[in-house]
Amino acid sequence: MIVKGLGKGILIFSIISFVFAGIANAGENKAAKLSKEESEKLALEHQTNGNKYDDNGKFKDAIEEYKKSLEYSPNNADTLFNLGVIYLKTNKPQDAVTTFEKLVKVSADDVEGYNLLGIAYKGCGKEKEAKMTWEKSLKINPDQPKVKEMISDKTALTHLQ
Repeated sequence: MIVKGLGKGILIFSIISFVFAGIANAGENKAAKLSKEESEKLALEHQTNGNKYDDNGKFKDAIEEYKKSLEYSPNNADTLFNLGVIYLKTNKPQDAVTTFEKLVKVSADDVEGYNLLGIAYKGCGKEKEAKMTWEKSLKINPDQPKVKEMISDKTALTHLQ
């Protein structure tokens, strides 16, 4: 009887351990299992595929490829930029905001990143955040007449197109 109960206890403990180990490993970065060179190679491969899909108007596929690229290189400024642009093209401003916010954290002097973040904020109806973001862009590079125009214009989205 004790042996039977002990066997069940061990079995239950093993199952619980297996489940928790799986959950813990599920959030693991794919790149952690690869060398830096392999991760960079795979990230570039997926980014290149994303660019091809974008060029052919296959935005859903481009988004998937850019996301895969970011699994291997989460702070790649080019991939973040491209993904954010696709989100704007597909009228997903909130996703664009999230992506461009990460971009400007990774690349604090990226004027275009700030400008596009401002457009994404504007697309979400966040006028105040858009204006503040464009002002940050102007602090980095004051010679941006279109950005100055966007700050003062209520229909700013049409000026960049």
